[in-house]
Amino acid sequence: MSSIIDVSSGCGSRASALGAAGVKTVIRYYSRDTIHPSKRLTRAEAGQLMAAGLRLAIVHEGRFGDQATNFERNTGVADATYARTYGASTIGQPGGSALYFGVDFDATADEIRSRILPYFQGIADTFRTATGEPDYLVGVYGSGATCKAVLDAGLAQFAWLAQSTGWSGYTAFLRSNRWTLSQNMPTNIGGVSCDPNDVGEGKPVGDFNRTGVAPLAPVTPAPATGAAPVTQLKVNARNGLRLRSGPGLEFDILTVLPYGRLVYPLRVSGGWTAVDLQGDGAIDGFASSAFLTDPAPSPGAAPPASAAGTTPDAMHIAELIRQGSSAAGLKAARETGKASLPGYPTNGCAVHLSALMRQAGIDVPLTWGAGKLAQIIADRGWRRVAVGSQQAGDVGVCFDNDPTPPGSDHVYLVISTGGPDEMMVADNQRTEDKPHERFATGHGKTPTEYFLRA
Repeated sequence: MSSIIDVSSGCGSRASALGAAGVKTVIRYYSRDTIHPSKRLTRAEAGQLMAAGLRLAIVHEGRFGDQATNFERNTGVADATYARTYGASTIGQPGGSALYFGVDFDATADEIRSRILPYFQGIADTFRTATGEPDYLVGVYGSGATCKAVLDAGLAQFAWLAQSTGWSGYTAFLRSNRWTLSQNMPTNIGGVSCDPNDVGEGKPVGDFNRTGVAPLAPVTPAPATGAAPVTQLKVNARNGLRLRSGPGLEFDILTVLPYGRLVYPLRVSGGWTAVDLQGDGAIDGFASSAFLTDPAPSPGAAPPASAAGTTPDAMHIAELIRQGSSAAGLKAARETGKASLPGYPTNGCAVHLSALMRQAGIDVPLTWGAGKLAQIIADRGWRRVAVGSQQAGDVGVCFDNDPTPPGSDHVYLVISTGGPDEMMVADNQRTEDKPHERFATGHGKTPTEYFLRA
């Protein structure tokens, strides 16, 4: 029997029966514009549930919460304003508890980028505005892809995975263990039609009762042991750093930050840093964390962990070299490339290399686009190595005359080196399944711009 259920209509009269059936927390709705009054939690119902010893959790869902057109920044502002005021003045919801906001449809990647994230940005901006009302934490309800994107953008502290297993990203997000709640199929408990939910191990869900709830601060990255807090970071990309509207290459480029520009880091989301350009605490965009550094390192200071040590991927490099050296490994990568990319091997270097990496146990997605793959492994902590210092297991990233995306001409795996220039490499540019010779400086091919090392 599940100890936490969500119910879409009033159930206060069944509070004792729910408690006797083992229910501990009931998730109920706020809604700014519903046409079904029984959907919205009332003060009387909240009192009935808490009097029976049950806890409450809250989700806000609009009348058109199952339609993409409902979601935009202004709607997020309106929903957040309503939910905060209704929770504080009508229900008496204590600060530090959560307000989940429902996205009750399978949003596409474009809808997430153009509608869902602006909606949650509107919520975040509203909650940052001081009104004298309690401060609430934010949760997202939706598909795996929606939950992941909102968490990655730093716009929610809780994620509630919808029960629809066919929605985008369901399995991957369930396996990620980033979810707070995972909804199951409808049932009847204590005479109430409801959805039972699993709770992430050891995770608070933001629920409350008459005695309140302990506030849970959003998780922020801790500084390295012994390191002084960094209030500003410097752009360390020689040709400038793209500032994007969200944490990923799929988001629009807002501007290019010049080399040496100082920014204020606000939060880190999966290899991307939300930055403030003005120092007023507002997010101006997202930049790749790999190209933001301490502006004034102490003389003789140890290099950052990503440069001094190794990434978790380093343990797989020997197997990666083996996969790239063997006919069987290269054949398997080639067949994966052919099956997934029309026209392979044309423009197939990234899918070939990402297939090799997956075969070696490095958990990268099958990727199309050399620049995108370079960004993905840089986000995993792989550090840049100058041309001439490459070694077996490094990934070469070649120059590109088109600056968007950077380094998108070619990527390859170094199998062995014969000096600072000559190498044997594995890539998609041979019909036979074996490594071939390549020179870092080009020798008739595109020169290598830099190498990445786990």
